[in-house]
This record gives sequence, structure tokens and C-alpha cells, in this order.
Amino acid sequence: MREVALNLKVKFRDQTFEFDREMTVRELLKELNLSPESTLVVRDDEVLTEDEKLRKDDEVRVISAISGGSE
Repeated sequence: MREVALNLKVKFRDQTFEFDREMTVRELLKELNLSPESTLVVRDDEVLTEDEKLRKDDEVRVISAISGGSE
């Protein structure tokens, strides 16, 4: 029997990235060169903290949190 290789799937904008290892949300954002202050990582409609562990079989979305306003 062949073992199916599972990868962590990350959707960001119109792209999908795959990683073959577990990592924290913080490590993922660093890997993608994104700031944790302006980015949300979501798994199953739940916003994750920077310390949460992402498993190889996870599928997450990375969302840019854009703030604005008038001075």
C-alpha cells in the first residue's frame, strides 16, 4: 500500500502554497514574508494565533487585514 503524502496547504490571494512540514502560524508568516500585525490566518473559519501549530494535513487561508481611515 502506498502512503499518501499530505502537505500543509496555504491559500493566499490567488495562489496556493504547499509545505511538507508542520510549523507555527508565526513560522508560516515569516516563510511568506508577511507581517503578523497585518495578516490573519484562518482554519475552518477560526482565526489562529501566532503560536498555533499548523499540521501537514491542514488547509488554511491567509488574509490581509487592511485598515484605513481618516486622520
